[in-house]
Amino acid sequence: MNQKEIIDMNKENVYTRKSKNSYGFAYFAKKDFKKGELVMRGIGKIIDHQTSHCSVQIKHNRHYLPTKWTGKYWNHSCESNTYVKTRPDGFPDLIALRNIKKDEEINYSYWMTEFMWTKGVDELWIKCMCGSKNCVGRILSYSDLSPEKKTDFKKRMLGSQYLLTL
Repeated sequence: MNQKEIIDMNKENVYTRKSKNSYGFAYFAKKDFKKGELVMRGIGKIIDHQTSHCSVQIKHNRHYLPTKWTGKYWNHSCESNTYVKTRPDGFPDLIALRNIKKDEEINYSYWMTEFMWTKGVDELWIKCMCGSKNCVGRILSYSDLSPEKKTDFKKRMLGSQYLLTL
C-alpha cells in the first residue's frame, strides 16, 4: 500500500476528536473491531532520532514522523486496546488486542515501539493520564519494563519487530 491508500484506509476506520483523557486529539473507532483486526497503519518520513513530541520508533536509531492520518494522534494507555505489528516495509500496524467498540478511543502502550526515552522528550516529565485501573502513573519505554514484562511482551509478540529480537 502506498501512503495515500494507507491514509484512505485509516480514514475509513477511525475519526479524530479531543481525547477525554486530556491528551489533546485522539483517534476513535468508526466501527466495531474484533480482536486481531487491523485498526490503523502507520507511515511517514523516516528520521534517525527521537523527537521531543510525536515520533514513532521503528528500529534502533530510526523513527518516523506521523501525520494526522498516519499515527500522529496515537495515544498511550497502560492497558491498550491495540498492539503493534511491524509490516515488511518496517512501519507499524495497530491491531485490535481485544474487541473494540465503535466510538472507543484507540490507543497502544508506547513501550511497544520506544526502546528508551532520550533527553528532552515529553514522556520523561508528563504523567500518564490513561485512567486505566492498572495505570503506573508514567509512560514507560521498553527499557523501563521489568524482566517479567519483557518476557511476556516477547512471548505474546505485542510490539515492534526490532524489540522482539532483543
